[in-house]
Amino acid sequence: MEEFDHEVDAPRGATSREWEVFVREDTADSLTHVGSVSAPSADIAREQAASLFARTAVTLWLCPADETHRYQTADVTLGAGQTGEDATMSVDEMESETLRGENR
Repeated sequence: MEEFDHEVDAPRGATSREWEVFVREDTADSLTHVGSVSAPSADIAREQAASLFARTAVTLWLCPADETHRYQTADVTLGAGQTGEDATMSVDEMESETLRGENR
């Protein structure tokens, strides 16, 4: 049996970096966040992301998770017709959402 050159039981991020993955499935589509991968380099992250997410993608973007920030306007709310800071999505609304945020 061959020896491996990395520590298996290390905490996530101890031996690799987290990468956020975005894809565009058609040239007219916007980028969509589809998930993340852990890898020590951008090249290895690209290989992992391509094998997991790029079957139908025309564009694949990788962003280091620790350098990716999420911003939204103050009046963006979750769920139809809800306003205010305590607006949340109902269980039915959450269950109807897919990973890519599309309705089933």
